[in-house]
Amino acid sequence: MTADRDTIPGISIEVHDLIGVRGQLPAIGLQSPRRRTSIRPGARVYRNRGRGMEYEESRAYVSGDDVRTMDWRVMARTGDAHTKIFAEEKERRYLLAIDLSASMFFGTHYSFKSWTASHTAAHLGWLASRSGDRLGGLIVAPQSHCEVRPGKTRTSLLAVFHHLAGISRIPQPDAAESRLNFLLQELRRVVKPGSIVNLISDFVGLDEVSAEHLSTLTRHNEVNAFWIYDKIETAPWRPGRYPVRIDDAEVDLYPGSARTRQWLQQRQSDYREGLEALTGRFDIPLFPISCNRPVAAQLAQYLGA
Repeated sequence: MTADRDTIPGISIEVHDLIGVRGQLPAIGLQSPRRRTSIRPGARVYRNRGRGMEYEESRAYVSGDDVRTMDWRVMARTGDAHTKIFAEEKERRYLLAIDLSASMFFGTHYSFKSWTASHTAAHLGWLASRSGDRLGGLIVAPQSHCEVRPGKTRTSLLAVFHHLAGISRIPQPDAAESRLNFLLQELRRVVKPGSIVNLISDFVGLDEVSAEHLSTLTRHNEVNAFWIYDKIETAPWRPGRYPVRIDDAEVDLYPGSARTRQWLQQRQSDYREGLEALTGRFDIPLFPISCNRPVAAQLAQYLGA
């Protein structure tokens, strides 16, 4: 953001606000998420996965070794089967993956989804810093992206904050394409086995390509999904006139009609159920975070002691 622009509460992402999140942490304790949460009742319980191990060396393969740990590079070089040996990591890599696609620059009350996503990342980042984890970040925006490699000091977290503030300008209408799959693709490139990945997004654009990426990411990592949503995406709309863009065409919606209400409810249901089905498919805990309410209280109910 430019220095001479007035800040707008709930929209402008400011470094000093993200730093100030530290003061909201006492009621929250960082733990592995205990459950998968749904915006609706009846959510199922899942267990996270992740090796939590660091590669140490390779040795000759012994009958009974897990074939998934085969060291194919050494085998190709020596002609003999080898398996990888892993040592338990004393420090885990904690990665904040933040989707700032064009759809995130929206909100009907309290804040934009982009603002809520950034503050969710700040809460999680400060908690990880308190626990001594190696923290890094990956952020994608409509026209740029940036990576902060995991580090042991708070410098890495502050770098994430500066990148969030720097690339959080409201995008132009022609930059409306979802970049979620690009974020997932980049995660596959940078993440190391045993990492904790906190994926923060509204998950607009989720599809089977996303599923392929998530399948790989969850194989040896612990992935948590923080779903940033606005109430207009999950709750009935009030009667009135709503100018919206659908398939590159501007139309007016009037939710007072039964036909329009049914259409909207179906769209909302498809969006929500598709996300819940895909995260459930890979045992990824799903944590809904509304952009219409303060972040701290919502995270406390999921991650608190």
